[in-house]
Amino acid sequence: MSYLLKAVFAFILFLRVCVVYADPQDMVDPDYAAELVSTGRIVSFDQLLSLHLVLTRGRMLDLELEQNDDDFTYEVEVLHADGHVSVYEFDAVTGKLLQESFGE
Repeated sequence: MSYLLKAVFAFILFLRVCVVYADPQDMVDPDYAAELVSTGRIVSFDQLLSLHLVLTRGRMLDLELEQNDDDFTYEVEVLHADGHVSVYEFDAVTGKLLQESFGE
């Protein structure tokens, strides 16, 4: 199995796990998300991780792919070693960090 297929498969499985946490109105169907990644309309989560190493320095708590009109965003919650939680919002097309929020 090629690396791209493995990445898409892992992405779909992860989205299925996170589907419980997403707002049903904004949530992207996992099959549609896989299509978006495979056609290059959005970056894969693996690509996002390679662009933003801060995502690998903690424990990922939640991942959502959301659609608002024609805009796609990833929202990622990360628990850091010091116990605080950060929420990162990324443009799913470019992988650019749009917003970072710090919690407790």
